[in-house]
Amino acid sequence: MSARKIGLAVALTLVAQLLAPSDGYAQRLSEEEMRAQFEKLGSDDPQARLDAVEVLGRRGWRLRREIAPRLQRLLRDDPDWRVRASSGRAIGRLSTRSAVPDLVRALRDPQVEVRVVAAAALWRLPDPAAVPALVELLNDRDAAARQWGALALGVIHDPRATQALLRIIDDPESSVRIDVIRSLGRIGDARAMTALQDVAKNADKSDEERLEAVNAIASIESPDKVNALTRLLSLDDDRVRLRVIQALGQVGDALAIPALRRQRSSERGDNRAAVDTAIREIQQRARERREQGND
Repeated sequence: MSARKIGLAVALTLVAQLLAPSDGYAQRLSEEEMRAQFEKLGSDDPQARLDAVEVLGRRGWRLRREIAPRLQRLLRDDPDWRVRASSGRAIGRLSTRSAVPDLVRALRDPQVEVRVVAAAALWRLPDPAAVPALVELLNDRDAAARQWGALALGVIHDPRATQALLRIIDDPESSVRIDVIRSLGRIGDARAMTALQDVAKNADKSDEERLEAVNAIASIESPDKVNALTRLLSLDDDRVRLRVIQALGQVGDALAIPALRRQRSSERGDNRAAVDTAIREIQQRARERREQGND
């Protein structure tokens, strides 16, 4: 395995650790232990610095205000990329918002592993200030960086990212494409509607991409999403059409019911049952709205 692939594998391991649930049984760091770890951060041995960062990130929640500035300096300036990446991971685990500017700066780190971890930390600490740098990261040569840039933009919910995400909706890597689609749904910008419909209709796309495109359309902040979903009832793929029917049940209004009733005659099995369920869900929402209006 090449050094680059090994490095990226290390970064993805750090990201997985960042996303893992906090260890509720980790012993809290005392102030004396914190000072001992601070001493190790000044070591000439990169492994000693790595070990200290790990302890501070895993056990230092209670003392995070004192710990964060040390980790931020390492993220900015440590000569060893592993220490920079581990510091970014520790910052994310400690949810240190004061470090957001340093995480944004780390998105331009020369080492892709640091860029990936910084984007993942910003996924944990969404901030509109990170949008321009995350948009820039979508052009990264490494797929993992593009993917985590897309994921972080999705949780920020900022429409400034829409056009940049649309530009890579046909990325060469399927994992990037899928998370771009998911993030467009989370942002909910109506400008993504046409591209998402194109993905849902494209039989050359994977089932996962097409299903996620339907989910994303259902999340768009526009009344036209019901019309868009209704038009997708004509798709040939049973699985994708089932998801369209379910989405109409979740977000459709009374205007979708005639189309669903027409569709019922051509459906069988699970799809026909889903049409009946969708109509009941729409009717139930309409009744609840009328009852609220009478209160």
